[in-house]
Amino acid sequence: MLHRGSALIRGGWILFLFLSPFAFMAQENQSSPMFPAERHQELREDLAYEQKKQEEEKLEEDLEKWWNFEAYENWSFDLSSGTSIVILVLLLAGLGFLIFRILGDVEMRKRTREAGEEQDEINIDDLEEEVLVAEGVSVSLLERAERAGQYDVAVRLLYIQLLKELQDGGLIKYRRDFSNRDYQQQLRHTAFLQDFREVTANYERFWYGKYPIERLGYRLVYGKFTTLNAAIQAATAKPDPYV
Repeated sequence: MLHRGSALIRGGWILFLFLSPFAFMAQENQSSPMFPAERHQELREDLAYEQKKQEEEKLEEDLEKWWNFEAYENWSFDLSSGTSIVILVLLLAGLGFLIFRILGDVEMRKRTREAGEEQDEINIDDLEEEVLVAEGVSVSLLERAERAGQYDVAVRLLYIQLLKELQDGGLIKYRRDFSNRDYQQQLRHTAFLQDFREVTANYERFWYGKYPIERLGYRLVYGKFTTLNAAIQAATAKPDPYV
């Protein structure tokens, strides 16, 4: 009977030990007049704030250490060794070369700008169209307009040279009072009418229409004129009587 009572006591203790954590957790989650839940939440927030404040202070302290240049005030270079002298000489030479290149580039750009400003522009009123059609547009005159950036004048010179090629080939008859439509009418039965219309449209756009033309656009127009001139010369070339 005593042995049975002892077994019951041990079982009760085991059950008590097993249930006691759950009872403690339930009691912890419940508010009490001595320690209400609001106060418990405030303490937890204060603890989190203090921890965050300590982390921020540590971060500021680390940054101050990182940017503290006072620790480097006592730095010095020992130039007594040959290696240090060589390094210093190389650094000075590199710096001098860099300055030399910068000054050289500035001077070169200055000379280029002055040369462009000194280049005389072509006065189109000084050019006689009839003479150019008869004698042809010289390469130097065309290059002069290109260097001066007068791409609209260069397009006009290309058109005048085209009229010369057409007249020399017997495809049109040039007259100063003829319009571009008159020349198209003369070419209506030739294979060059469509190409002539295309380059004429470019000429009228940039010369009469005063549309701005840059270097890239001019090179495209120049290519069209050059291709058409070459085709006219090939189609109208007279055979050599001695061949």
